[in-house]
Amino acid sequence: MITLYAIAQRELAKDLLFEIDDEVVTLSVKGIMIAKSVSKTYNFSFVEVTDNEFVLAVQMKGYVIYLGLESDEIIDEDAYPELVRALINHLLSSLHNLVREAEKEYQGKADLLLDDNMSAEMKEFFYELLLKHQRGLPTHEQVDVA
Repeated sequence: MITLYAIAQRELAKDLLFEIDDEVVTLSVKGIMIAKSVSKTYNFSFVEVTDNEFVLAVQMKGYVIYLGLESDEIIDEDAYPELVRALINHLLSSLHNLVREAEKEYQGKADLLLDDNMSAEMKEFFYELLLKHQRGLPTHEQVDVA
């Protein structure tokens, strides 16, 4: 478990600079959580928590890595696809390192690897998600198509 914390701190806990819509935007990684998943496929989702806070969930090889991100400014929804693409391209090798190590040593269901000055809204999001994973509950809401 110590190695997972070290990888999260060394490779993922940082400020990231991206150019989005011709403006430089700083995204700070404020939270990282790892959770086991029954699915071995690759997938991702992007959730807006507040106007300038997001969670990128990347599923791979039986794990989901949740990254809590805070932007230094509000990002327009139209820029989300570009932002997610840039984040995944930049972070994928570090996420693979984390998952590779988890395959060797991780025995839990879900754990927070980083909780760095998250806002109250982000903490609530992460801790609700953590509890759902630890209790084996669905992590997403089922919605009806309108």
